[in-house]
Amino acid sequence: MTQPNIKEQIVAGPLANVSVAYRNLDYIADRVFPILDGADPRAKITQYKRGAWFRDEAGIRAPGTEAVRGGYPVGTVSIATKEYAFAKEVTDEDRRFAKAAGAPVLNPDQDAVEFATDKVDLKKERRVAALVTGTTWVDGNSGGEDAEGGWVASTGNTFFADVSKAKKAIKAAIGRPPNRLVIDYATYLGLKEVDDILDKIKYTQRGVVTREMLAAMLDLDEVLVGSAIYSSAEETAAGDDFTAVDIWTVNAGKGLGFLYYAPPKVGLKVQCAGMQVRIAYENGLARRTSTWREAARHQDVYEVAEETDIALIDAYAGYLFADTAAT
Repeated sequence: MTQPNIKEQIVAGPLANVSVAYRNLDYIADRVFPILDGADPRAKITQYKRGAWFRDEAGIRAPGTEAVRGGYPVGTVSIATKEYAFAKEVTDEDRRFAKAAGAPVLNPDQDAVEFATDKVDLKKERRVAALVTGTTWVDGNSGGEDAEGGWVASTGNTFFADVSKAKKAIKAAIGRPPNRLVIDYATYLGLKEVDDILDKIKYTQRGVVTREMLAAMLDLDEVLVGSAIYSSAEETAAGDDFTAVDIWTVNAGKGLGFLYYAPPKVGLKVQCAGMQVRIAYENGLARRTSTWREAARHQDVYEVAEETDIALIDAYAGYLFADTAAT
């Protein structure tokens, strides 16, 4: 006996509480270098030259004579902020039809702000990574010392030896050891499987390698894992061309390690490898989200903007490794 197939009579439509989006889970740019708020767009940071402060010049002063005298030169690091922004329009039609029965599960206004915000975050992530990978660090460390995949090797692992070497180089150059390490995601995954590291934590409660455990093991304040990617593919009519590129890497797919010194906050006579300088907007906030009406186009535009400079402060305070996860 023929029965109605109710399932096949249902008109296909989007589920009300489910959608799929693609975006980076985490950005570390704001945590890599300390942030200075409130500087002028064109400013100079005073830098005491290191040579004079490390020279052993004090001597015995005989009665009736003058003490040995000396001085110290200073230089400056120039800051030049630029505003980075991205905008997305929302048409009246999109806003109206988003409420229609059977429409895709979209919130055009909220989506526009989130989309623009993510674009600014992604640009900053790439700018910070570019400074790290493009700087000649201590010991003429340009392009990063080739670790030849040794950080994740099961035998002949060089992770601890390489970090120790970099620590000594930075300590010898600035008088204090580094306190932070940035690694890419592939290197982090590899380190979680290294026997030498697992042996050190096998009696801990979880026995799982975490960023906090790595930091404690290396006597560092923090280990940051850079996992963000971007697509190098040009936009097409289909809108979905995609070529993934790891942001935190020197050579594609081969890993990165960056050991450096960063203070808890910037201030007078404070050392640091790099700095993010931000300029506040009229409302006192470091980032501006604004909107305006384009009446003739029957649409509103949402813009997110931030004025920053990612500045190299002291190349002696960092050490870069390339090819940490593969060779």
